[in-house]
Amino acid sequence: MQHSIGSPQPPIHNAQPALGFLTAYVPEELFHAAGFTPVFLFHTSEDHGHARAHLPGFTCWVVGSALDQALAGELDDLAGMALAYACDTVQGLTDLWQRNAPHIPLFHFGMVQRLDGPSTRAYLLAELDSLRERVHTQTGRPISDNALRDSIALYNHTRAQVRQLYARAADFAPPDLYNYVRAVLTSAPPPPRLPAPSPSHSPAPLLLLVGPALADPILFDVIAEAGARVGGDLLDLGERYFAVDAAEEGDPLIALADRLLALTPTPTKYHSQRTRAAYLLSLIQERGAQGVIFARQKFCDPHGFDYVQMAHTLNEASVPHLLIELEQASQAGQLRTRVEAFVEMLA
Repeated sequence: MQHSIGSPQPPIHNAQPALGFLTAYVPEELFHAAGFTPVFLFHTSEDHGHARAHLPGFTCWVVGSALDQALAGELDDLAGMALAYACDTVQGLTDLWQRNAPHIPLFHFGMVQRLDGPSTRAYLLAELDSLRERVHTQTGRPISDNALRDSIALYNHTRAQVRQLYARAADFAPPDLYNYVRAVLTSAPPPPRLPAPSPSHSPAPLLLLVGPALADPILFDVIAEAGARVGGDLLDLGERYFAVDAAEEGDPLIALADRLLALTPTPTKYHSQRTRAAYLLSLIQERGAQGVIFARQKFCDPHGFDYVQMAHTLNEASVPHLLIELEQASQAGQLRTRVEAFVEMLA
């Protein structure tokens, strides 16, 4: 079974107007409390050519596709767009969006890079408070503390259900695992029902995935066809994103700030005590994974640099790993050949 990422974003059917977001540090609860439904904008393989007039050819397609969709009018139903600082390319998109797609209001959130600095928490609280005021000013929708707490409770419920899925990840067919996480990221809470497990009837090599948000489901199809299972991941918008809840009591902005700071860092963030390599090694041990697949989006420099350190750590621990580079369009044949060979080696 093959899938394409060539179709535009599916229509969002929610009572609240949809607000797109593009990075792993957008405080969804704040926008939900303002009356929006935050939905992650997955990139597609369709290229209208609009973004190429504004971005160099070596720009990652995650950003390029978002701008291309906006300029093609495919995102006109969005009530807004939210970007949190994740990398230089996303930061550049902030300016391009405001100049070229002003009909879709943009909300920028200045997420910190160092997660354990002496002023980090105070800065993040000030940024969250500023974002709350900017949303109120631009939309006329006040965001009360009670509304924030209600939204936090809803998103905590969603995160808890996704954690249940990842705790039994190996019992689900890889495409079912991916489709559920994607559905959660593109719909309003409460989350959809968990898919029915389909335990493998024969020993299946267990893999972990590392990378950004994966838009192309072909990788999960190929893993299933190769006879392997996914035991977990370190995707920016995967297991790490749902791992930590926000406190439902007390100051809700403090709760949101503390949650963002407690997440396992993405490649552009730094924490002196919590490293990505250590987290990956602990996840490998916890899940009993036999190998790791790094699924890097082409021209994504942060994940490219991250791979060098992670690969060194895995080599020292004698953990097999495979690096694949995802293109704008699906490379099904090449992916299938490389993943099948990797799985056969593990078996």
